[in-house]
Amino acid sequence: MSLPIPERFREGVESLSPGLRSLVDAELASGNRIKKVETGDPAPVGGVWVMLAKPVSTRARETGNGLTFWLESSSEYKASFTDQDARNFILEAPLEKDGAYPDMDEIREELNRTSGISAQASAGASPRATIDMSNASTVDKFRAGMTMDFDKWHDGTGYNLDLLKGASDAEKAMIEQLLVPPGGWRDVEALAALDSDTAREALHKALQSSNAEVRAAVLSHAPSIASDAERSETMLRALNHGKLFDDLSSVLDEVEHFHPPEIVNALFRGLLARPGEIATNYAGMLAFVHGKTDSTFDWDLRPLFLKFNTDDGAERTAAFAELCVLLELDPAEVTTNMKQ
Repeated sequence: MSLPIPERFREGVESLSPGLRSLVDAELASGNRIKKVETGDPAPVGGVWVMLAKPVSTRARETGNGLTFWLESSSEYKASFTDQDARNFILEAPLEKDGAYPDMDEIREELNRTSGISAQASAGASPRATIDMSNASTVDKFRAGMTMDFDKWHDGTGYNLDLLKGASDAEKAMIEQLLVPPGGWRDVEALAALDSDTAREALHKALQSSNAEVRAAVLSHAPSIASDAERSETMLRALNHGKLFDDLSSVLDEVEHFHPPEIVNALFRGLLARPGEIATNYAGMLAFVHGKTDSTFDWDLRPLFLKFNTDDGAERTAAFAELCVLLELDPAEVTTNMKQ
């Protein structure tokens, strides 16, 4: 029997697949709670995502029993469960590295220690008073803006790059030191905006970073840094091994505009070799780059694309042949090219 769902969340939760709905019910029964129910990324059009306040504890945080588990390698440590169609998601709110939710009082105290900024509050004001930044230096303001919270993570908010416009050369050099080596896409975006010799050098080195998010961000925010060969190498690494909610999503955005033969061949290989939800996206992209659709995931062709979301090799092979017919390609020739 399902537990009562808050009215503002009810419609979204009731649209979940049975497996995800059962997980939500189990989590609520165990003391977890729902923070948000929304549409949009990572859910496709028509899907929803439900964010829980605490990590899932009523089942193993791994793929199985009809659900796929994802754990990002980004600094927010976002984890999620999705259903077979990758249409609906259950997300865990981002955690700090020690597993605790951000304590904004501690963050402000640390800012006070490191930058000399004082948190001014009137008598009787909340202990979570807003930091007074009016007399802070440009570097201190930028450093304070680097602090991550849930809203910034959820909205994909980057650093305040407007501060760089009025910064002196000395201040820009100090800010640069805060960003090197880049640890995430926000650092990459800021270094690209600084566009100094040392920033460009750091971004070029970041193409070889062990952080997949950073590698993909360089291609997105500083594409001129990489030669075509380096661009292909970075993209192939993501296409062959990346995760949808890590580096792969942004690299697929790059494929839309840059898809030499080696990239196209990697997409075809992925139709048979990558996990089903990834192969589904590759099918949509292949239809687009071959000029058969106007978008990278044409919903009129969704039934064909979803045929790749299976672990059955025979079903994948049949879907592969069907897609080749759509693309007006010989499956045998495509298979030969895939091996190159």
